[in-house]
Amino acid sequence: MKKILVAFLFLTAVLTVSAQAPVAGSFSLIPKVGVVLSKFSDHTIYSSVDVGKDSENKAKFGPGFSVGVEGEYMAHPNIGVSLGLMYAHEGTDHDLKGAEVGLDYLNVPLMANFYVTPQLAFRVGAQAGFLMGDNVGIAYGDHGVTEASSFNSVDFSIPIGVQFEYQRLMLGMRYNWGLTRVFKDSDYFKEKSQVIQIDLGYRLTL
Repeated sequence: MKKILVAFLFLTAVLTVSAQAPVAGSFSLIPKVGVVLSKFSDHTIYSSVDVGKDSENKAKFGPGFSVGVEGEYMAHPNIGVSLGLMYAHEGTDHDLKGAEVGLDYLNVPLMANFYVTPQLAFRVGAQAGFLMGDNVGIAYGDHGVTEASSFNSVDFSIPIGVQFEYQRLMLGMRYNWGLTRVFKDSDYFKEKSQVIQIDLGYRLTL
């Protein structure tokens, strides 16, 4: 994880040389495709390894992907507002084989983009994710989680990130801080999503 962050910051520093900033009052469409790393916070599965002895399997980041489009309106030479529609495959992973959880979301991020330079923007906003389907490897004890009905249908989060643009190519990295519990059974499951998203887009100014 640290290597990915260092590589991203290094690329941003090297390439911050020349590009035209979007003009105030302009509108752009930005198709995007990306990689998603996600897990459930404070999530542990216990599996029996011997009589009276359980193995503890903590959640870890698992890979996924995202694809979609964002529209950005430049309200000010240094401030843009964007609204997106993104399909994302998220979930969580474990060391225990077959314990993966995959969740398919239609995410709608609303972001404020603050351009420090014409090429570099810091982004913050709010996102609603609508659950479209799931793929669950195992059932969790007496609390069987095998269908999408076991998960909350809407997931709210706060995305915070940074974005670099070079000759219309846009490289972004953000962290989605989950606000909503993933499971409907809030008395037993209190986990929330933690998502790191790295995407590549292309600005089409209309």
